[in-house]
Amino acid sequence: MPNDNCYREFMTSQSFSLPFIPAKNKHSLLLAMRDYYENIGQYLPNKKLARTPIAQLNYEKKMPQSISYNEIKLWQVDQEDHPFRAQFFSDLPDFLAGYFADKYINLFQVEGRKKANSFLRQTLGGNIQERLSQVKARYQVDKPSVLSINFAEEFARLATLSTKKLAKLSVDIVNYLNKHIQTCLADQSFCLTANHIESNSLEQKLYRTVLKELSGINIIPPYFNDFKNHKLTNDNCIKALAKITNHEWWQRKLKTRRDFEHEHFAIAVGQVQKKASPYASRSCQMEWQEQKRRNQKYLEKMAIENPETGEQISLDLQVYKSIANPAIRRVELMTRMRGFEDLADQLGYQGAFITLTAPAKYHSAHAKGGFVENWQGNTPRETQAYLCKIWSRIRAKLNRENIQFFGFRVAEPHHDGTPHWHILIFMRPEDIQKAFYSMWIYAMDEDGDEKGAAINRFEFKNIDKQKGSATGYIAKYIAKNIDGYALENEIDTQTGENLKLSSKAITAWASRWKIRQFQQLGGAPVSVWRELRRLKNKKVDNNIIDPVLASADIGDWAAYTTHQGGPLVKRKDIKVRLAYEDKVNQYEEIIKKIKGVYAPIHGFASFICTRLIKWKLVPKNSSSGVKTNDTFLLRAERTPWSSVNNCTHTVNFEQQRQAIKQQLKIIGLPDNDLNVNHLYLRRSIRLNAHQRLKLTDALNGLHLLVNNHYIESKKRPPKNHINDIFN
Repeated sequence: MPNDNCYREFMTSQSFSLPFIPAKNKHSLLLAMRDYYENIGQYLPNKKLARTPIAQLNYEKKMPQSISYNEIKLWQVDQEDHPFRAQFFSDLPDFLAGYFADKYINLFQVEGRKKANSFLRQTLGGNIQERLSQVKARYQVDKPSVLSINFAEEFARLATLSTKKLAKLSVDIVNYLNKHIQTCLADQSFCLTANHIESNSLEQKLYRTVLKELSGINIIPPYFNDFKNHKLTNDNCIKALAKITNHEWWQRKLKTRRDFEHEHFAIAVGQVQKKASPYASRSCQMEWQEQKRRNQKYLEKMAIENPETGEQISLDLQVYKSIANPAIRRVELMTRMRGFEDLADQLGYQGAFITLTAPAKYHSAHAKGGFVENWQGNTPRETQAYLCKIWSRIRAKLNRENIQFFGFRVAEPHHDGTPHWHILIFMRPEDIQKAFYSMWIYAMDEDGDEKGAAINRFEFKNIDKQKGSATGYIAKYIAKNIDGYALENEIDTQTGENLKLSSKAITAWASRWKIRQFQQLGGAPVSVWRELRRLKNKKVDNNIIDPVLASADIGDWAAYTTHQGGPLVKRKDIKVRLAYEDKVNQYEEIIKKIKGVYAPIHGFASFICTRLIKWKLVPKNSSSGVKTNDTFLLRAERTPWSSVNNCTHTVNFEQQRQAIKQQLKIIGLPDNDLNVNHLYLRRSIRLNAHQRLKLTDALNGLHLLVNNHYIESKKRPPKNHINDIFN
């Protein structure tokens, strides 16, 4: 109290007075203060103040060791709830942890700690955690192998590995498998137990021991189906082991596995749906766009070169003119679809438009929002396999009832990435009702009594020609799944967005899950059509091939199909087929390469070579030249030759055969039909252990050449030398 009295006396003894402010200045000051609070400083009660609070760091607490980058971000915002958050973020993949960490930080800063913790409890602590466990279980095995134990950490975070880390992992796995094989071969008891019986040979034992290692990581080895069916030969065992010990083979396998896991986890947590990113996750779409950019950059740097003449053609130009161009692909599909419709009109067939959808348990999210409770963790690829199985049963049923049809099928995704089919088929009018009943039975066979199944599972519409053509029914779906052509003003019923914009996400979805979007049902093969169109306006001396070639050249799919045997032709009755030649790849496997076309009814004599030049992929070099008459012509400036305009001399087949016979006589070899046919089909004839005779297609005619550098296919070495293969 004494102190208070002293303070009062001191204050009264001092004379304090405010400065005098004129009334005019007071009025101006009040107006300025009013404007400030109304425009800047006034916060209404229902308006949330967006601040960025930084928690007061408690220096007595130390940051836990070995926590992830996302947990470090959360620690800097709030330390108190770290133990609570750790139960959700400890086993979460990095790309998902970052997604939920950013959500948590945003809620913590805007709405507070309670709201942020409730978000984690309701999502990661609720159905999302259960869905993630469901997905993880699909990539785990009950019996781990030594390989899976050694690389457990890498496979646990495979979905987040970069391309460089995948390459390193593939090399490490190959090194491990090589050491494992060498250890087995060094074990005398392992080698001595092998005997001459094919099923218990040393090669088979090596295959089985490697199979056990791969089974622990869910990787299927080559020739596994032959192994299950007891058809695996010793030679194929060697080829399989050569693949398994190749790091490039492993890199492709691991990349596919990583892409599947990454997108599967994104589907599980709801990143792929209408309210987030429809059809494919944002990361998937960005990766697809980046891959397209890298591909285009590579194409611009490369060229294809004719090794005989040295001419080069820009690789990006060739790709632009091929079916890889989305515009050309779309036009070809529409041409084929229109041709089928013209054939249906000629035959008096009725068209039907069918939509086939999978049961609810294959879908991850509802269109109106929210997760599907009974989702069983399927990938879009597994759902596509289910639809293929249903369609195969439908086709078998229709075949038993002698109901013939032809048409097209388009596979596209729902908003959550689950595929469904649109099918346009033509059949006899009297078969429509029976076909509908058969399809309905198989479409509703699985979970047909669930809610909404009768409306959404299967739809069958008869095409009314007065309302539009059959091609018009499916044209939108073809454009939507390729490039969105002429769909600028169309709205996607799945997402409510512009259809042209949706086409990129759909293409990224198909690329990620390796789903075949379009399939022809019945009719003549399109591969023969494409090969014949390489010949352009050439005329051939064959009454079977020439009309087929002419119709393909003018782009008349209806005429082409008719000349091939009609839209209902069986594969064994097709008039013109592809001719193949055998090639040996780096694993000594025989693979078939398209060489031309032929008419089976006329045999080898009708063969037409459509790929005369064996182009070589080389870096583009516009500055290199070839000397001709004291001048240098840049390769880019010369008129290029393609495999199409080099086929002009292949019109008269009998003349070619006679020329081959004459040259065989000159060099003293038998000119029998066997040798002539082998050479005519561009196959080589063995002269001795180091020389082969083959036919070369030069610009001025056909010539027989002896190849002195022919390398024979390696035969299986004796068992006592099998170590050399893996060393």
